[in-house]
Amino acid sequence: MDLVKAIRTFVNVVAHQSFSAAAREQGLVTSAVSRQVAELESHYGCQLLTRSTRTMSLTAEGEYFLAEFKAILARLDQLELGAGDRRNKVSGLIRITSPLHSAQLSLQPSLSRFMAKYPEVSLSWLLANRSVNLLEEGVDLAIRVGELPDSSLVARRFTTVSVVFVASPDYLARHGTPDHPRALVHHRCLVDNSNPQLARWRYQEGGREHQIRVPATVEVNKGDLAGQFAADGHGIAQLPQFMVQQYLAEGRLVPILQAYALTPQPVSLVYPANRTNSVAVQALIEHLMADRPANLVNPSTIPSITP
Repeated sequence: MDLVKAIRTFVNVVAHQSFSAAAREQGLVTSAVSRQVAELESHYGCQLLTRSTRTMSLTAEGEYFLAEFKAILARLDQLELGAGDRRNKVSGLIRITSPLHSAQLSLQPSLSRFMAKYPEVSLSWLLANRSVNLLEEGVDLAIRVGELPDSSLVARRFTTVSVVFVASPDYLARHGTPDHPRALVHHRCLVDNSNPQLARWRYQEGGREHQIRVPATVEVNKGDLAGQFAADGHGIAQLPQFMVQQYLAEGRLVPILQAYALTPQPVSLVYPANRTNSVAVQALIEHLMADRPANLVNPSTIPSITP
């Protein structure tokens, strides 16, 4: 027996004072309605209605159970409405991950605007230069740089990024300007050791990508600090342009080896397919896509990591 269905049928019968009228409203035959009421009486072990050929009336037990049944049905209806509201409500915890320096891709201001719009959302943001397993670690959304391998994850192209070689005019005046990336082995190099390929810098030549191991005069685990050392004249750095854009604008750094620049790399929003069932996650994805600043449409940004 479907208990809730039987309760609704009983309440309907009492409201119409008729089995046949209740049956018509519910699209059932009268015998089915009568059987549901009989099963309800059997379930609670008491008679709920007295019946005759012309009339019916509630027993004392029937009056008690009718009041309780109405309260139960009202609560169930309220829960159903509330569940619909919750399904359509942007709220709850969203877990995201991205490479270490990606906070500077204007993500933080965009996320701040999202949370101001949806104050019932809370955020957990892991910045790490490693391949986070979204399913195993319960992460809803990843910002990943570089070409993505085939997988069951959904990916949406967010923007593209580039990396530049930079040095200060003072350093180049003292040490000369390298004419090829292979010449970097004779220079002072400032290395971001948060990159998985420590002290291996990449460059493009002849339509192919190459790597060169460079001597590390300074190692830091934050690219912006490597940029500061470069601006202070301590060596050459290979960094996202956004990290050193201010120094370039001020003339404290200049780009070098531009003929060997890497092809701009894609930045993607990556997420498990079932995360789109979450209203909050879907709202965040659409917000990030719509909230991309103009200067990030084709920016120079972060080093690629293996997705």
